[in-house]
Amino acid sequence: MKFKKKLLAVVIASSFVLCACHESEDSQAPALPSTEFKNVIDRQGDPRYLFDYDSEDYQNLKYNALIDNGAWHGHLLPKDASGYGGFGGIMQVSQEYANFMSGESFDKLTLSDADTGEEFDLSTADANIYSMPGALVQVLTTDKVSVQMILRFVTDRTSLVETTITNLMDKNTSFALSWSGDLVQDYSSLGDVQSVESKYPEYNRRMATIENGLSIKFGEMKDTWTIRNDSDAEFLIKRSIDNVNVVDGRHFDASATQYIQGNTSSTFYTTYSNLHNNAEVVREKQKIIAIFANPRSYMQASSDRWDSYLAHGLSNKDASPEQQRVAVKAMMTLNGNWRSKAGDIKQSTVTPSVTARYFSGANTWPWDTWKQAYAMAHFNPDVAMDNIRTVFQNQIQDNDIIRPQDAGYLLDVATYTLPESRGGAGSENWNERNTKPSLAAWSVMEVYHALIKEFERKDDAQKWIDEMYPKLVAYHDWWLTNRDHNHNGVPEFGAAVDPAHNTETGEMYVWVAMNSVEDANAFGDSVIGKDESSTPTWYKIKGLNNYNTILDEGKYTDISVGAQVATGWESGEDNAARFGFITEKQLQAYADKTYAGDLKRAQADWQVRFAENRVGDTGALLGFSMLQESVDQASYMYSDNQYLAEMAELVSTGVEGKARAKEFITGAEKIKHYINECMFDTDSGFFYDIKLNVLSDGTTPAPLANDCAGLPIVARGRGPEGWSPLFNGAATQEHADLVVKTMLDPDEFDSSTHFPGAGISLPTASQSNPAYDPEIYWRGRVWLDQFYFGVKGMESYGYGDDARRIADDLFEDAQGMIGDGAIRENYNPETGAVQGATNFSWSSAHLFMLYRDFF
Repeated sequence: MKFKKKLLAVVIASSFVLCACHESEDSQAPALPSTEFKNVIDRQGDPRYLFDYDSEDYQNLKYNALIDNGAWHGHLLPKDASGYGGFGGIMQVSQEYANFMSGESFDKLTLSDADTGEEFDLSTADANIYSMPGALVQVLTTDKVSVQMILRFVTDRTSLVETTITNLMDKNTSFALSWSGDLVQDYSSLGDVQSVESKYPEYNRRMATIENGLSIKFGEMKDTWTIRNDSDAEFLIKRSIDNVNVVDGRHFDASATQYIQGNTSSTFYTTYSNLHNNAEVVREKQKIIAIFANPRSYMQASSDRWDSYLAHGLSNKDASPEQQRVAVKAMMTLNGNWRSKAGDIKQSTVTPSVTARYFSGANTWPWDTWKQAYAMAHFNPDVAMDNIRTVFQNQIQDNDIIRPQDAGYLLDVATYTLPESRGGAGSENWNERNTKPSLAAWSVMEVYHALIKEFERKDDAQKWIDEMYPKLVAYHDWWLTNRDHNHNGVPEFGAAVDPAHNTETGEMYVWVAMNSVEDANAFGDSVIGKDESSTPTWYKIKGLNNYNTILDEGKYTDISVGAQVATGWESGEDNAARFGFITEKQLQAYADKTYAGDLKRAQADWQVRFAENRVGDTGALLGFSMLQESVDQASYMYSDNQYLAEMAELVSTGVEGKARAKEFITGAEKIKHYINECMFDTDSGFFYDIKLNVLSDGTTPAPLANDCAGLPIVARGRGPEGWSPLFNGAATQEHADLVVKTMLDPDEFDSSTHFPGAGISLPTASQSNPAYDPEIYWRGRVWLDQFYFGVKGMESYGYGDDARRIADDLFEDAQGMIGDGAIRENYNPETGAVQGATNFSWSSAHLFMLYRDFF
């Protein structure tokens, strides 16, 4: 594609022009949007499949559609000249999953002289085509005609294209306008060659003509992992000029005639609306009438909205132009992942990634939300607040129908629809078997301060903190009630009561591949299931005592522990080494190095154990704690206490919990002492999780003589949890100095020094970690939240120059960062290569924070 900065040369003559549905006194094209931030993200694309993915491994939609204003659909720029004249690469978000509805030639404008039949071939035009914050732009100029098209999102369901045709000839001309297009025909790019209709006959896509436009309807579909759709969902296309549409199956043709005097312009408008149900259709049709009555005001409002985002967000005047572009990319990505309220989500939310298969729709995670809202507080605070509200919308109450014992608990994932167990339409993405780390107060307070200092919204800030404080206190109390097995004020990560890892009677179960049938039969009636589809046979065995026996005897070839999975998810570091995750090959290497090849002794270092948490007076099961106190969660609880103490002084009189400030201050002081006394290993100079010391029954806590719950788990290597006390301000300076020394060691965490010109520092496992692998999710890849926590911690303890050097290297060496590549979920620490989800929100949030805080 040629990007030419060619100004539109138009001779202006006095005449009237048809604009929208009414006359306009302006006979020239509307001014082109002006911005220095062109093509920050590559928005070109020509989708060929309903699910046009980048790879089997990541399953991201291949192209990065512009989506804005909380809408549920997006558009692409044409990939090449054959698509000039349209924004046809339409992406839909159908409740929980995104797909491509059409390719680049869908609804593409073609022009000809209505009297002579001469075609004005836009594919040969000089093209100035670009994306910018909040808009897509095409200016196509031939020797006889010019077409200027600007697309913006003007409601939370509708995008608006302003099309201006300029007659560059001296003669008055009747232009024949036509559009056509097809819905994508094939199902997937991943090798399963089928038509959409054969794969999903119930999807039943149907085109129909409506007045001056098209309607596309869909069948009822609730596919578990691909499409979720209601029978009255509809995609509407409406034009402001009279036009005739003809539909043939999944193909349409449309035509209109526009008379334009010589050397003048005519403007018309097209709306695109993705609507979940008939109620939305009825509401949006009224909005479309209002849009067509005054379209330019809607375009201007969209432009003004983005001017406001940029004015507030681009606050670092010392940043380089490249760093500013990264900040803009981050803001665009976060706003692109903003979904307006729909289904069972009662306000706006922000999802991890609209283009990643399982992170789209309205799927909302707390861990992501705290970071997204912290960043968006500085340019889009209302969505930041709504994102947090969405997490707390389903905060468990003491009369909950499923888990009343979890009052105050926040669910791991909330979705467009409630699960069937809660009376909803069902959702496989919904998850309540674990929560996420307690950084909520950190995020809420950032929104509070931004409202006051940056937006002069003091009253809103007070209402915000009055609203959130009692909810935060309930969440804080839940941790100490349901996840603090030894009742020392330092909660553990663990698993809630859930059929994914316990029986209906509350007994934890595991799946084990046993060495022999006899070994399995030894557990008698505790064997409650088996899977013979693979060799060896897997057995489902219930009971914590049985689980401990299995670990002690070591008579298994493999084991799958549902509560371990939930614990990893609860930490936010799904398969981190500290929770016992290591590959078979790595474990053998560890055994060879540490125990002269004794695999059973090596396994013991990587085994994780659990205890039941129960109500003291009734013995009712509350959930399960891994017998391990995590230093990052302890650090988050330290800062959580501090923020709650601050809020207790700020909230209005009468707000529940206001009198608890002193309690929170005391809790923070106690945890800080505990972190430095118990979680720091002096020999290696680093912070670690603690393995709880227990009595011979395997679950009863037996603290050490110094009141520590146990000893640091040094064997599983070093990870970013070790610098969490620095980020949260809990470390002593002496301990921080030693931690930073390890962080800056090229053979540990300073990958940008170890791999100059390519590496990115602060991976999620040190290079010396036995489970390190630059390709594994949380055991080597660089995640930008942990990266940010690391450099902020370094800066806080006097190592700002080193932190800035590491941050500079990230911006320079991460693939696509300062170019037009999408921001990714994580990055390879040795090569800087992109990994994981595209257009990832929390990476974007932390890049924006780095832009604000460094450079």
